[in-house]
Amino acid sequence: MTAHRHALLALATLLALPLGGWGQAADVTLCPGWVATVDESSQQIVLSWRPSPDSTVMGYHICTGSPCVDYDTVFGRLDTTYICSDHSPLERHYYGLHVFDSSLQASAETPFFGNIVLEATVPECETDVQVSWSPYIGMPEGSPLYTLWVRLEPSDDDYDCYYTTSDSSALHHSFEIPEEVTRAWLKVQAEGLGGYRSQSNVVMVERRTVDRASFVEISHIEYDSINTQVLLSCHLDTAFRADHYTLYRSIDGSPWREVGSFSTHNPTYTFADRDINPYDSLHCYQLGVLDACGMNEQYSSTMCLVVPTPPEPATAFPNIIVAGDPDNGCFRPIVLGLMGDLYQLSIYNRHGLLVFRTEDQNEGWTPTADTPQGVYAYHLRCRLNTGYIQSYAGTFALIK
Repeated sequence: MTAHRHALLALATLLALPLGGWGQAADVTLCPGWVATVDESSQQIVLSWRPSPDSTVMGYHICTGSPCVDYDTVFGRLDTTYICSDHSPLERHYYGLHVFDSSLQASAETPFFGNIVLEATVPECETDVQVSWSPYIGMPEGSPLYTLWVRLEPSDDDYDCYYTTSDSSALHHSFEIPEEVTRAWLKVQAEGLGGYRSQSNVVMVERRTVDRASFVEISHIEYDSINTQVLLSCHLDTAFRADHYTLYRSIDGSPWREVGSFSTHNPTYTFADRDINPYDSLHCYQLGVLDACGMNEQYSSTMCLVVPTPPEPATAFPNIIVAGDPDNGCFRPIVLGLMGDLYQLSIYNRHGLLVFRTEDQNEGWTPTADTPQGVYAYHLRCRLNTGYIQSYAGTFALIK
């Protein structure tokens, strides 16, 4: 029981009248206007009304529900607001109001009036906000005009008008959240003739996603001069199942552009960027990944390196190897300026039989102890960093 109810009980006892036993008096004038609204800062339902012009009025009695259930009493003709702290603004409530004089003679009751309840959702993996609200009941002086106000974060400093209607059957709206927006704040105002205004509860909605990577990083970067490529080691959140990761590159400060993508469920991944500019240029990289709804891309930190100008193509082939010699016992050509995607070395004996073949430019032919000495032929086919395929052929001697 509130302080107002205690005061009313004392007054009823003093006048020897039963509590709630309001009498009717034609000369007690009904207050001329009333509104239920939601205070924006406290999010509590607040009732307000214009004071009765009747000087005999002692206070105002509030009831709720239909039919009227006793709720509370406000004493004082000029006390014209009441905070319904125990009523949730997320539920609809109906209120009635009448005035009474010192003899507890009451005016007729106002028509029931109630708060607006606003609801808004963003379906999972979508950007459309679906908004609807309940009609305002009992607006004085006619049907209200409804206005939907929206504030976007981090775009807007204040609310903007998104929709208006006076049609009570069209109390709904939808709009799309821009890509850069993370959340939206919404409220509805109903305004009637004579300046009567009611506001709904405030609703905040966020983009809903299924999952999002906790981290995505480029942990190491290096230049492979043999294959003329940049190798990037990526460190990934294995708890997050991304459809794909996207690698972005900027050369010498140029705009970022996509250079490739990959899919993996492993914690590490090595990406080879072969489409580079190998002339003393600065290559910078970022790794991007979308959330599980395919939006809200997040990026790794940037890592850069300078890709040096490649050496001019040059070759050197041994003409003699010595079996068992630790320094000169292996036949391996020296080739500068290789592209790296093609390398085929073949060695034949004096009868034309193949004795060795490799596609690894770091591997050479080391004869075994029973390999006969003599003259051997070699053939090398490779691609140089000029882009051309070159073939080399010749002979060398194996000495024991």
